[in-house]
Amino acid sequence: ENIRHMPDKERQDWIWDKIIYANTIKPVETLEALDQYKPLVTYDNSEELKKIKRHAPNAGLVLRIRVPNTGSMVELSSKFGAHPGEAVDLIEQAFAMGLEVEGLSFHVGSQCTNFNNYIQALQLSANIMREVESRLGRRLIILDIGGGFPVKYDPKVKAFKTLAKKLNSEFARLFPPDIHLLAEPGRFMVADACTAVAKVVGKAMRDDKPCYYINDGVYHTFSGQIFDHCNYPVKAFKDGEKRISAVFGPTCDALDTLTLSAELPDLEIHDLVYAENIGAYSHASSTYFNGFPPAKIVHINQ
Repeated sequence: ENIRHMPDKERQDWIWDKIIYANTIKPVETLEALDQYKPLVTYDNSEELKKIKRHAPNAGLVLRIRVPNTGSMVELSSKFGAHPGEAVDLIEQAFAMGLEVEGLSFHVGSQCTNFNNYIQALQLSANIMREVESRLGRRLIILDIGGGFPVKYDPKVKAFKTLAKKLNSEFARLFPPDIHLLAEPGRFMVADACTAVAKVVGKAMRDDKPCYYINDGVYHTFSGQIFDHCNYPVKAFKDGEKRISAVFGPTCDALDTLTLSAELPDLEIHDLVYAENIGAYSHASSTYFNGFPPAKIVHINQ
């Protein structure tokens, strides 16, 4: 929407410089709509190449390869990425179809705390690029290293600067200085930008454990606990002696359980609780299940 009213050339330059369509599987309707902008898109199989050739022949291509996801919180390589042994053949196929392959991409898995995943992925990419140049006489100029940059959800997670130092060292060792590097740091940019605040709407004692029911849950802001395998500790604003407590969401589903082991003081109806570092995914995957709407977003700019 922000680029709709740009002059044609300025808009086209902005698209080329800023955007990559990183999902390797794209509906025909999407390809047809994108083709006029000569977009940069990814692929990882022959069938997708055929679709692109027919419906978006003006697109630039980036081949996504499968790389190790060991130790990442969310694994992605079982769904996306060409086997490295097939990579050069898929690039050769694209060139034979009159399409332009400009580079490679990979994703080491979301919330990657095993930095060796990046090292192995970069080495695989460098090997493929060298084979493309020696076997096909073509040079790839783009490398998209995806996302996966870890957020410090807990103190054990290594600092990003440690990963950055390793990446910069490998870039210098494996690739020419004019390589175009792209990255997709989604979670890393927004995870700590949001704190969820919820209200206690019910309380009970169950098996001698305090249980609190709040007006947010796994079908809403805490949805990442289900599909993102992420834990968001629930904390109280009030002080007091703490007990191991259970916290449930507002819906009628027992799956809507935030935790059975929160350390909380004695809470009353209308008391507020909060969870930090919940900016990634959370609200984006909220639903209206059971008639409960997603949480209201309040922007606080400091």
